[in-house]
Amino acid sequence: MTTHTPGQRGGLMAIYSVMLLLMFHFALVAYINSSYLTQFMESGSVGVIYFIGSALTVFIFLFISYILRKVGNYRITLLLLACNFLAVSGMAFANSLAVALPLFLIHLTVLPLLLFNLDVFLEALIGNNEGTTGSKRGLLLALTSFIGAISPLLSGFIIDNSSFTYAYLLSALTLFPIAMILVFHFRHFQDPKYHEIKLLKAMRSFWKRHNIRMVFLSHFLLQVFFCFMVIYTPLYLATEINLSWSAIGIIIFAGQLAYAFFEYPIGYYADNHVGEKEMMAAGFLILAISSAFLAAIATTAIIIWIVAMFVTRVGASLVEVTTESYFFKHTKSSDAQIISFFRITRPLAYVIGALLGSLSLLYLPFNFVFITLGFLMILGIISALLIPDTK
Repeated sequence: MTTHTPGQRGGLMAIYSVMLLLMFHFALVAYINSSYLTQFMESGSVGVIYFIGSALTVFIFLFISYILRKVGNYRITLLLLACNFLAVSGMAFANSLAVALPLFLIHLTVLPLLLFNLDVFLEALIGNNEGTTGSKRGLLLALTSFIGAISPLLSGFIIDNSSFTYAYLLSALTLFPIAMILVFHFRHFQDPKYHEIKLLKAMRSFWKRHNIRMVFLSHFLLQVFFCFMVIYTPLYLATEINLSWSAIGIIIFAGQLAYAFFEYPIGYYADNHVGEKEMMAAGFLILAISSAFLAAIATTAIIIWIVAMFVTRVGASLVEVTTESYFFKHTKSSDAQIISFFRITRPLAYVIGALLGSLSLLYLPFNFVFITLGFLMILGIISALLIPDTK
């Protein structure tokens, strides 16, 4: 089947716009979700909820190619957007665990699936012109990261001046323009051929591809870092350091700016100069040191936390662009099952990360969570160095 897409320029602009809006939707609530849940449960139980939701996402990903063949990427994307809207808007008014918990699980499950759907659109638009993959994905990551920096800043001020309700409502409303853009640009999208995932065969084939296996591990460890930052950092700043949500928003905003500043130049540099391998290893080295250093910070001085968060994101930006660039240089839009394995890293990392975080809180002081994270990032240095370079 021939894949029909809109003009590349218009289609890329549409996908970029959707990515920006989806990041705004997600980042508005991502850093407050764990604190939102503590309205209904103990802090130590929050990781368990992330574990359950992420495990459910992993299960769905195993059947994603079958679902795409039956429903189509365009239709399933709109359906997921509708489910997410109902979940997030419902969370805005939930007043009990019985209501909030299932809605949150839906929201947590849907986002990785939406990112996968958008990847299928994007890969179809990029086609076989992989020489600029790093630049295009670096630009996309830089733009979404800038929005991701502004969003928690805004939600912090909203919560301090009103409540969680208005942050979740604003997040839900953002899904409307996303749906409109997709309807306008992709309603005639014809899906590429999706190969059915035969789980054991797919895992065996995936494991035999050394380069994909190693970049999968590297991307998985990066997603573990994101898991710790999203779940435990806001909780730590709010409950242990006793900062206001406005202050937390400023800290997260400043840290996220590292992505906006560095990700596009990193993608360009990976395409034209040094390969991904060296920059990936350097990024993990920065992550290992800076993550462990967070455990030693006990001050309420915002500037100290801003610098610390910014440095961690410099390392993360190096790893994010290089893992994305390397992986998508070795795949195409018809590789739905391989892409699904790559996208499974996020929910799988939340399964492992949330479990490790919960265990750390059970046996160690809260700040030791970041030392655990630092040790995990050392594994990333090893996995990066084992990846065959593209240069």
